[in-house]
Amino acid sequence: MKNLHQGVSAYSIDEDETETELEVIGRFMTRLKVKNLPRNYQLFHEALYGEDRCLAEEIEALGPVPSQGRLDEIGLKHRLVSHCGLVARKSEGDAAEMLREVADELAKGLMKKQRFARETKAAADAGSALDSLNAALSNLMLYETELTERLRNCANLPKSSQNAGA
Repeated sequence: MKNLHQGVSAYSIDEDETETELEVIGRFMTRLKVKNLPRNYQLFHEALYGEDRCLAEEIEALGPVPSQGRLDEIGLKHRLVSHCGLVARKSEGDAAEMLREVADELAKGLMKKQRFARETKAAADAGSALDSLNAALSNLMLYETELTERLRNCANLPKSSQNAGA
C-alpha cells in the first residue's frame, strides 16, 4: 500500500472519473477479502492516507487474506477510534475468563476440602476400628498366655498322673 494523498474528499469534484478515497479503500479491502465493517474502513484509510507508515506495513505483513482478529489487533494497537468498542468487549472477555479461572480454582479447593473432611471422618472411623482390634488382640494375648501356662503345668506333671489321665 502506498501513501495516496490525492483528493482528501470522498467525492470526486472533477467531471472526469477520478477514483475517490472510499473507492480506493474499498478496492484494497475487496482485494484482501476484508469484511466491510466501519472499523476496517478506518483502519485502511489510516493505512493508505495516514501519517503512520508502520500501520500500512503491519497490514501488508498479514498477507493476502488477513483475519479480522489480526486486523482488530492492529487497530487496537494504534488506538483507532473505531476500535474503542473492541476494548470494552476485550476487557469483558478478559474479566469473564479471569472469573472462570477463579471459579475453577474455588471448585478445586472445595473438592480438596470435601476430600479432606471425608478422609478425616474415615480416619476417626478407622481409629475406633483400631481400638476394637487392639482390644481383641489384647484378649487373644491373654488367652495365649493362659494356654501357655496350662501347657507348662501339664508338662510339669509327674508321669504317673499323666498315665492316669490317659
